[in-house]
Amino acid sequence: MRDKKYLKYIALALALIFLALLVVAVLIPATSIYQEKTDKSPEKNLTDISENSGFCGKINILATPDIHSHLFSMSENDTGSRIGRISALADKLGEDNPDTLYLFAGDLGEGNFYNKYNGIPEITAYTMAGVDAAVPGNHAFDYSADFFKFWALNSSYPLICANIDFSDTALNETVKDYTIVNAGSAKVGIFGIITPQLEKYVTDTDGIFLYKDTKDLSESVVKKLQHEGCDVIIALSHQYGDEDEELAKSVSGISLIVGGHDHLSWNKTVESRDGNQTLIVHSGKYGEEISRISISFENGTQTNTNIERYEITEDLPDDSSVTSYVMPYYYEYTESLSEPVGITTVPLDATYETLRNGESNAGDFITDTITKNIYGSEIALINSGSIRGDYTIPAGEISYLTLTTLLPFENMIVNLEMSGSDIKDTLERSASALKGQNDEFESDERTPKGGFLQVSGVHFLINTNSEPFRSDPVNGSVLSYGNRIENLSVVTDEGIIPIDLKKTYTVSVNNYLAGGGDGYSNLAEIADDRKYNTEINLINLLADEIGTNSPITPVTDGRIVVF
Repeated sequence: MRDKKYLKYIALALALIFLALLVVAVLIPATSIYQEKTDKSPEKNLTDISENSGFCGKINILATPDIHSHLFSMSENDTGSRIGRISALADKLGEDNPDTLYLFAGDLGEGNFYNKYNGIPEITAYTMAGVDAAVPGNHAFDYSADFFKFWALNSSYPLICANIDFSDTALNETVKDYTIVNAGSAKVGIFGIITPQLEKYVTDTDGIFLYKDTKDLSESVVKKLQHEGCDVIIALSHQYGDEDEELAKSVSGISLIVGGHDHLSWNKTVESRDGNQTLIVHSGKYGEEISRISISFENGTQTNTNIERYEITEDLPDDSSVTSYVMPYYYEYTESLSEPVGITTVPLDATYETLRNGESNAGDFITDTITKNIYGSEIALINSGSIRGDYTIPAGEISYLTLTTLLPFENMIVNLEMSGSDIKDTLERSASALKGQNDEFESDERTPKGGFLQVSGVHFLINTNSEPFRSDPVNGSVLSYGNRIENLSVVTDEGIIPIDLKKTYTVSVNNYLAGGGDGYSNLAEIADDRKYNTEINLINLLADEIGTNSPITPVTDGRIVVF
């Protein structure tokens, strides 16, 4: 009887433990952006599959990444559209041919237009252009997973990404790890990879699960595709070039990586760990070009590659059906936005080359507008990646539409209470985005290029020969606080004076940075009682400043000196 009594108590204890574990599992929200993807480890029964299929023949791949909603006419006199010409050129290059695939490497849309129409014009236009598969880019999540779901479920081509999952069942079933398609006589397996640095770009991570170990995941997917008899395996990626190179070096069996995200045009052949060659191709931004990649095989071995790049210009033929679809959206969107709000007497330099490497008169004007008009603001910090267009706004009239191109993300201004020491730490993070001479640049440990800050209220030097800020890409712990920022001073009514590292300053940032965007986790960690959302839209603030003080003449003043 005593034994039975003990067994009863043991059973009761086990039941209580099980119940507690069940409650914990239900109550903990699925909001973490990083998880272990144990269900995608390589399967034992796939490890003996041969990597050599014996395929003989040639396939062609068309690529145009990072369109960022640049669908429309290319000038005021243009009767066609950029996406119409992309579609027509894709047809000419053989998009309809059985041996040709058209792949899109992420960032279909961004900004106000993308937000207004929920991405539907972009996804439909690229469907009409003949895209066969796409990987989501980081801008797919600018407005939450639910926003992405709206257009993802309307996609008629496969959306693929092996290192991301969602708590939403329908969305999780829509975004597959890979797809298998035919290109002529070749069976082609295509899997998607998004940058493991996604947390630096996405502030609303609710329901998104990102897996950073792209090497193991890719090895697993490659094994599965080989098991399914694929002759050719392609990785469709949206990540920086060094991340693509590491993927090519560490994972065997990938013939081609079609990449995006860095907005650059380049290609490189990398030797994988088994001695095979993997070709990496990136094809610029904004639909400015189409790349055609031709790869020949003999008995499963890649024997020849050829890359042709075609610039999209106004003198190219136009696909009128695609243009007729997208332009009404554009006319409706721009009708009320084209009236001038003011005049600039000088060009505004909003090129990425300037904004992401040093001081810009456009960056100075935007941040000075904040410190001038936001109550209490002493310092303003704006990530260069939030300033778009990548062009110089000419002297003359400025419309609201121009401002929405310049600042497409509808950011709000947030005031933070920060010590001088906190400000220096933030600027060290910004300075790590720059590559110095003989600088070993590990992109996943440093701030991305778009995270370089335009500033107001401070002056400083950046010594790129000094140690940069670095953080662990897995857990975010600081590896080096950096010592690139020199002569840090603040602008006061009495003049420019050295910063007091112990004093508290009111620092204005956009809501993206306040939420930890671009890797500024230190800003996200600031306590709520030291954060205040002004609910002032930066575009409207800029429009009011230009309208009230027109004409404007923004100039640089040496507040950021890089050497």
